[in-house]
Amino acid sequence: MAKAAAGGRIERFGCGLRHVALGLAALALVCALAVAAGALPFGFGPAQPGERNVTIYVASNGFHSDIVLPTVSAGRDWRPLLAASPLTEPYRDAPWIAFGWGAETAYTELGTLADLSLGLILKATAFDRSVVHVQPVAAVRTGTDLRSFTISEAGYRALVGHVEASLQLDETDGPVILSGVSHGNGDAFLRGCDRFWLLRSCNVWTGEGLRKAGLPIGLWTPLAQSLMWSLGPGDAGER
Repeated sequence: MAKAAAGGRIERFGCGLRHVALGLAALALVCALAVAAGALPFGFGPAQPGERNVTIYVASNGFHSDIVLPTVSAGRDWRPLLAASPLTEPYRDAPWIAFGWGAETAYTELGTLADLSLGLILKATAFDRSVVHVQPVAAVRTGTDLRSFTISEAGYRALVGHVEASLQLDETDGPVILSGVSHGNGDAFLRGCDRFWLLRSCNVWTGEGLRKAGLPIGLWTPLAQSLMWSLGPGDAGER
C-alpha cells in the first residue's frame, strides 16, 4: 500500500512537471510568434520624389537601437539641446545627433555585458525611470548595423515630436540633465517622461518614432534584430 501510494505521488509529480514543461514551451512559442508578427512591416512608405525630405539613420549595436538625425535642418535645430549640457556643448556643431531611449538603471550602469546581473535586469524591466541618451555624431559610417531612410518633411517633424515628447522638462521648459552621467564620448543623458518596462523596450520606442515618421515598420519590435529586420535594407544611398 505504501509503495503504491508513493508510486502514485511520483507519477503525479512527473505528470505535473510535464504540464509545466508543456506550458513553458507553449509560452515560449507564443512569445516567438508575437515577436515575429510584431516585426511585420506596417504603415506608409518613405518620401516620394519631388517632396521636400530629410535623411535619417537607424543604428543598432545588436541589442539597442538609436535614431540618428541631422543636427540642423529645416524641421529642427538641435544645437540648443546640445548646448544645454556641458558634456555635449563642445560638440554642438557635429553634423548628426543620435537619440536613444531606455531604462535609467541599465543605460547608465551597464558598461558591458559583463556587468549584467539578475538584480539589474529586474530593476530595469520593472517600470524603471527612463532616460534619453544624446550622442553627437561626427560622421555616419556604412555597416550592416545601419539603415538610411529618406522621409518627408512632415514625417520628420512627427519624428522630432516623438523625441521631444520623450523628454522631461524643467520649470523653464529645458531638458533635465543627469549631471555627470556619460559614457565618456561627448554624450549626455536627459531625464525621460515615461517608464521603461519589458513590453516597451528601447527598440519599441525607436519603432514608434519611425512609424510616426511614415516608415512601414512592425507594430511591436522589442528586439534590435526584429526592429532591423522590419526596417529592411533602407535606402540605396546609404553612406
